[in-house]
Amino acid sequence: MKRIFLKFLIFLFFSSSSFACSILQVPIGTTVPVAKVTFEFLDMHNNENYGKDVAARYIESALDYCEGSQLENADLEVIVYDNKVASITLASTDIEFKDEIYEFAKSNIGDPGVEVKGENWTGFRDLSLGNLLIYYSKIKERDEIVEILKITNSEMVDYTIDEQVVDVTG
Repeated sequence: MKRIFLKFLIFLFFSSSSFACSILQVPIGTTVPVAKVTFEFLDMHNNENYGKDVAARYIESALDYCEGSQLENADLEVIVYDNKVASITLASTDIEFKDEIYEFAKSNIGDPGVEVKGENWTGFRDLSLGNLLIYYSKIKERDEIVEILKITNSEMVDYTIDEQVVDVTG
């Protein structure tokens, strides 16, 4: 009986949609040497290239890090400050893939609410859990709706503000 229960637990763990999504497997505050096992693009990060109050932003395709998800058009943004992951953000602008981040958030984090679905809603929802700050939002930018899911924590949130963030290109 113990064996069957153990096999069942292993099956649940390996068939979980969040297991295939490594985006959610890297805790905020993880050091770059540990995080680059999951996000190999961080292999090029050199903390000495950034000043005391400067963070580095890396942008990659979200689908590469979340197999089996519907994040076909979403970008994955990882901000690194002081050699630690300061935030993980998903962003999408293509209306052909509307609500892809909503569906991801609903399935993996929490339901932002049915009223946020669709093209006309813009605003912000707080989906925070424990010490994690999780924000779902839709904003209008250049006549397009940008859908965003940002994950950070209270210790790192100040280092994710645009004035302090430098985009890193490979």
